[in-house]
Amino acid sequence: MKKIATLAEAFFVPLAPHCTASNLGISASLHVVASIPFFLIHEFYPDNHGFNPKGVTHVDWKVDADGYVALPGGPGLGVEVDEMKMIEESKKPQTYRWPGSKLHDGSVSDY
Repeated sequence: MKKIATLAEAFFVPLAPHCTASNLGISASLHVVASIPFFLIHEFYPDNHGFNPKGVTHVDWKVDADGYVALPGGPGLGVEVDEMKMIEESKKPQTYRWPGSKLHDGSVSDY
């Protein structure tokens, strides 16, 4: 992402990344966008429990009422991982399903 941002900056193009990853990926992505001069907006899904099972990671960042988020605090990416909970969750079958691209009447839709 940083290389793409550098190329975009050369042409005065803002960057609007999105991240559909775990809280670790979201925190890493937030750190990268904080270093991008033409950063515009960042899309991510912290409440997506398919990627973020409850209790596995603990983050100290929150999205405020206006949609802003501060950089994660603490060492590293600012994410604490409960390793025992992660082991427990890894033994469960995956239940997350990506939303379909068709409505009930068969017409194509965006998720």
